[in-house]
Amino acid sequence: NHLMVLGLLVFDVTVHRHQLHYRLRNDLKVPLTGTIFHTITRQHLDHGLGPCLKYFINYFYYKFGLEVCFVLALNLIGQRMDFFSLLHCLALIAVLSRRRRKAIGEMWPRYCCFTASLMVLQYLLCIGIPPALCYYPWRTSNQALSSNLIKWLYLPDFAMRPNPVFIIDYILLLGSSLQWQVFEEENRAAVRLIAGENVEISRNLDAQALSQYSPVNNFLHCSYLDMVKVFVFSYFFWLVLSLIFITGTTRISIFCMGYLVACFYFMLFGGSLLMQPVRYILRLWDWLIGYTCIVITFKNLL
Repeated sequence: NHLMVLGLLVFDVTVHRHQLHYRLRNDLKVPLTGTIFHTITRQHLDHGLGPCLKYFINYFYYKFGLEVCFVLALNLIGQRMDFFSLLHCLALIAVLSRRRRKAIGEMWPRYCCFTASLMVLQYLLCIGIPPALCYYPWRTSNQALSSNLIKWLYLPDFAMRPNPVFIIDYILLLGSSLQWQVFEEENRAAVRLIAGENVEISRNLDAQALSQYSPVNNFLHCSYLDMVKVFVFSYFFWLVLSLIFITGTTRISIFCMGYLVACFYFMLFGGSLLMQPVRYILRLWDWLIGYTCIVITFKNLL
C-alpha cells in the first residue's frame, strides 16, 4: 500500500512537471481550472448531449461535490457503525441544519478539520500503548467493559485490536478537501464565468413562474439532451419516491413506517406537489432529510 501511494505521488509530480515544461516551451497560459476540455464552458451546456457530457466531465464535482461528500459520509457511517460514526452523524446533522449553501461553505473548513482530527485520533487509538508500559482499565478492572462495547467505542485493547482500515475515512477526507477548494473557487468571478454559478434560487418564488428566470429555452425540440432533461425533471421525482418506498418496505420496524408515511404523503399530491411554492417544497424535503438523519443516528446507537 505504501509503495502504491508513493507511485501515485511520483506519477502526479511527473505529469505536473511535464505539463509545466510544455506550457513554458510553447508559451501557453495555465488554465484557470483543472479541466480536460478547456473550450467547454457553461454556455455550451445546452448545445447538445456531447457538450453536456464534456461539461460534466469538467465540472461535475464543482456542481455536485457537496452531495458526493454527503453520500461518502453516509457510506462511512453505514460501514463503521461505531462511536466515531456517531460523531460523523452529529457532524452531518450540524452541516445539514445550515441548509443554505453559503452557510454550509462558511462552516465547511471546520468540518474538514473535524474529519482530519477524527482520522488522526483513530490512528493513535489503533497504535495504542506498549503492553509493558500500562494496562487498559476498561479490560482489567473489576467492572470491565464487554468486548462488544469496547469494539463499538473503538478503544485500544490488547485482546482485540481496533480495525485499522481507514480507506473510507480517507476518501471522505479527500472529498471534503476538494469541496473546500470548490467553495473557494465559487468566490472567484473568473471561475463563475466559465463553470457557472452555484447560487440558490429564492425560496419565495412561485414554482409556476420559475421558467421566466431561466435563460434556457424549454426542452421541447426532441433532441437526445431534451430526452434526458424530460427524464430528470419529469420522472426523477417518482424514482425518488420508489426508493423511499423500497426503504420503507425492506424491513419492518418503527423507523421504516416513517418512510412509508412520507411516501404515501408525496404520492397523494403527485406531480401537483412540484407546482407548490418553492419554500413549501423545500420544507417537505428538509423534514424528510432530517428524519433520515435521525433514523441513522438511532440505528447507530442501537
